[in-house]
Amino acid sequence: MPDQQQPLTAARTRDLAVLYRELRLAGEGPRFVRLTGEPWSGKSRLLRQLAATAHKEGWTVASGRMPRAGRSRPFAVVADALDDHLARADGTLFERLGEARTRALAPVFPALATLPGAGEKPDPGAVVRALRFLLGLLGERGTLLVLDDVHRAGPEVLDLLDHLVRHPPTGSVLTVFAHRSVPGGRHLAAVPYDAPGVRHLALGPLPPADARALLPPGTPPLAAELVLRDAAGVPGLLHALARGAGPGPSFHATAELATGVPPVLAPDSIDLHTLSSLGWRCACAAALLGDPFTAAALARTAGVPLEQALAGLDELHGEGLVRPDGAAGTRFRFVRPAVRALVHHASGAGWRSAALGRAVDALRAGAGTPAGPQDAPGEAPGDAPRDEDAGAAAARRTLAAHLEHAAGIGLEDVRALALSAREGLYTRPARSAAALRRVMATGPVPVEVRLLLNKALALSGRLEEAVRGYEETGPRSHEDRLPGGRTDTAVWQARALRWSGRHARARSVLDGDGGLPPGGPAAEAERAALALEPAAGADPGEARAAAEQALRTAPADDPGARAHAYALLAAACAAAGDVEPARAAADAAHALLARTGEPERAAHLEALRWLGAAETGLGEPERAGRHVERGLAAALEYGQAHLAGLLALGLAEAALAAGDAAGARARIRLAAALAEQTAVPALAAAAREAEHRTGVHVGGPHDASRLSLLSERERIVTGLVGEGRTNQQIAARLDISVKTVETYMSRIFKKLGMNSRTQVAHVVGMSANIR
Repeated sequence: MPDQQQPLTAARTRDLAVLYRELRLAGEGPRFVRLTGEPWSGKSRLLRQLAATAHKEGWTVASGRMPRAGRSRPFAVVADALDDHLARADGTLFERLGEARTRALAPVFPALATLPGAGEKPDPGAVVRALRFLLGLLGERGTLLVLDDVHRAGPEVLDLLDHLVRHPPTGSVLTVFAHRSVPGGRHLAAVPYDAPGVRHLALGPLPPADARALLPPGTPPLAAELVLRDAAGVPGLLHALARGAGPGPSFHATAELATGVPPVLAPDSIDLHTLSSLGWRCACAAALLGDPFTAAALARTAGVPLEQALAGLDELHGEGLVRPDGAAGTRFRFVRPAVRALVHHASGAGWRSAALGRAVDALRAGAGTPAGPQDAPGEAPGDAPRDEDAGAAAARRTLAAHLEHAAGIGLEDVRALALSAREGLYTRPARSAAALRRVMATGPVPVEVRLLLNKALALSGRLEEAVRGYEETGPRSHEDRLPGGRTDTAVWQARALRWSGRHARARSVLDGDGGLPPGGPAAEAERAALALEPAAGADPGEARAAAEQALRTAPADDPGARAHAYALLAAACAAAGDVEPARAAADAAHALLARTGEPERAAHLEALRWLGAAETGLGEPERAGRHVERGLAAALEYGQAHLAGLLALGLAEAALAAGDAAGARARIRLAAALAEQTAVPALAAAAREAEHRTGVHVGGPHDASRLSLLSERERIVTGLVGEGRTNQQIAARLDISVKTVETYMSRIFKKLGMNSRTQVAHVVGMSANIR
């Protein structure tokens, strides 16, 4: 699948060198190589290059590939490799082969169709022995036998490989057989991985530097990071995703690729031509369902009997496209979320439209959720169903992603959406926000749903919407109904304000807005963070006092909260030049973060920002870079867009301190791209401030200067958009109709070369910062 003109990466060059060495050794006696790797890892390309080199050196090269599932004859891959050689052979070869062996091979090879025995049923044992003898006769210099995709081969080919390993052919023969390294290749155990005399070359994912080297020149910074993340080091997948990389990519969490309607990653799909028609139908059904799925749901969505669905599932498993999910083995998921997304969009919009109803019905059945309106008084959205097993919970999460766009949902559907939103708040916040908006569209909901939406908006980088949401919600956090509810609301409102650069307003919220200030470890941690923000006029003393208080009050059984408090304390002490307590706090934060699981780590990613700042302040930029790089990778994976931008800037600071100006520039460009994606002027301003120390231009003023293209009335409308006003609010403010506002917006989009209100608001914010 990779472009043949693309140079090999350093890792694959080393792998090819191993094959070349085996070719040299085979000149002294028979050798065997087993080449494995996941789909699109580059196995076939290495085999082609090995074959080309062997041919130039005078070896006889016999190369075959197993055809698609359901279309193979016995020994098909061997016939593909050797048939042309037999067709060109003169009578001398067959004389040396002997009449009995020639007759054994005649039913297998089309080239021998006119010879005696061609119409007979092949005798596998006789064919295997004859092939062993034939390999020793073919090449004067030596013979290279390449058998690719043998994970699709029948047992007769595996018997051949086993026989050749135990009874090597005579002469200079190198046999290389390749297959996908998946449990679906289970029958290949006929040739043990540790078999004596067999060299196993396993192709793993590319190292990050190698993967980055494959990106086309000029790939935008954010697009590059998303492609590298989603390709996960698989070369063929990286090439497919890179074709779809362009400016202004859709920022998404990895989990968003696995369920619901995924973003379009590439203009065309990956190469799946080897699947049978049943395999392709089942792949499309699995992609429509999302991860994880069951065989029963697959059968219902694909519109085939369960027996056929199981056969299709076996094929997908054997091809390395899906794997079991969990120990029970009753659920499956795609091996890579990006593969699921690519297959989803390759399935065809018409087919998806027809099959979507079947998929939703299948998921409802798996989740135990009835279709249509339901009445269950006394339960609030987000209450977990009682005695829910893991299978039903998985089906409910997958179902919720489809319900975001469904019409006519009932109470159980609303509950599924709310539960999914709460569970995915930190790992897929944009999807959580979409689910909660769907809940709110059904009618009046508790204020807690709106507050949860505000959190999801802040985490996904939509800070202006979050700030407006808190302003509209007001003080109605119902602290009498929710223990700690007022504190949680105040902390998150202050965080959204701090991230958006409204530091004075954030401080006012933390001071209680004229009422009782919020207390507890989360509020103290937010006070410390606000005191550490450079743009807020950092006060290390205030930050230290708040961090110490957060540490004193953080529960002993909450390592995430304690790690966050220690990281803030380390950053505050380092900023004040107090080295010993900074070092002790940083080490404690690192130890606690190492013990936290995914949910807690996702909820406290900003701790890695402060830990990196502390290590940079302590003169340990390499250590800082490791911490912040881990945080940045997690923020990109979880879709926490604004925090990813802040971590990118933290990484740039560490790189500058380490003397790596090029690395700093790359991370500043990424932060600027994330600022454009989230339309947060404060982040854009921070990126521009960082650029002044490196000399890299990340844009901004040019975009803001485009406002001069607008008429006076259009600039007024644009300013109101920048304040977050809706079309209805703008119409009322200017005493014009909503239709007139829509006309102005159309002109504004055209003149500015934009297509969303967020982009317009972003440019307005940059213009304000420049002035």
